[in-house]
Amino acid sequence: MNPSLESLDRLLRGPVRWRREAPDQPAKRRRTTLAEDLQTVARVTARTPEVMVRISGKAKGAKHVEEHLRYITREGDLTAEDENGRLVLGRRMVKETATAWMAGSEINRRKNSRDTVNIVLSMPPGTDRDKLLDAARQFGRETFGDRYAYLLVRHDDTDHPHCHLTVRSLGFSGHRLNPNRDDLQTWRVTFAAACRQHGIAAEATPRRVRGVVRKPKKQAVLHADKARRSSVQKAKLQESLVAVSRENGQSDPRDKAAVDAQLRVRKEWKQVAHDLAKTTAESGQAMARQIQQFLARMPAPETERMQIQKQLRQHLHQQKDHDNEKPERSA
Repeated sequence: MNPSLESLDRLLRGPVRWRREAPDQPAKRRRTTLAEDLQTVARVTARTPEVMVRISGKAKGAKHVEEHLRYITREGDLTAEDENGRLVLGRRMVKETATAWMAGSEINRRKNSRDTVNIVLSMPPGTDRDKLLDAARQFGRETFGDRYAYLLVRHDDTDHPHCHLTVRSLGFSGHRLNPNRDDLQTWRVTFAAACRQHGIAAEATPRRVRGVVRKPKKQAVLHADKARRSSVQKAKLQESLVAVSRENGQSDPRDKAAVDAQLRVRKEWKQVAHDLAKTTAESGQAMARQIQQFLARMPAPETERMQIQKQLRQHLHQQKDHDNEKPERSA
């Protein structure tokens, strides 16, 4: 096989920039080989479940840190483990851990510095929970290693198997953990690899690679939506209503940029499929067909704003038809 390396690199790496890692920062992902990239393509187009690595929040100050550690351990009833594999069980050990973490916390601390980075590692329902915990352990060791203290605990109270990994922001050398978007994607890739090593089918591709344009909603917005009190959704609806009422045939520049980016991604997929289809190897041709089927099932390239506006247009059109069907009042 000899697919376009440039197409594969743009497709799988996209906007993520691989920077040289700073001292005491979690290790960055190494660049992959062509064989590894093709394995990723095979998993993505087969719709392998995607891992979820989410920064759920932060704790600031001794009281907040202890409260959070008590929360993830369910007041000490659940067994947690630290970066050395030491088990932490019971409220006393949880309190001692929080106290130890806050010792010397003023080092390199600004006024609004966070004292923990709270991470959730999750997979879809049906995932083996014991294997997930093993993968989370490996992720913790590989990502934070001997640089940062952390507590890991598994929760079994939802259908989605998940682990809470709370990392002390202040590293052993005094460097503070301050993750950004690229770090989060790197963590997803590392966690997915750990899952596969422990027998869990998993992938960690950016949503654009899968043809997804809409950004996932933040946890607070999801809860507000369920309670029908989301000011964010109300504002989006009002904005869309104004846009539909003033339509002049021009699309929102933000929507155009998002759609254009997605069309470029789909073009890259087609290029990879074309290159694979030209190979003499049956495996390459089979993968080309799989990519074509994957493209055929991709969702429409539209943003949430575009979807809301489309629904509003349909509603207004139906309302207009309904009004036109009403019988005229007799004089």
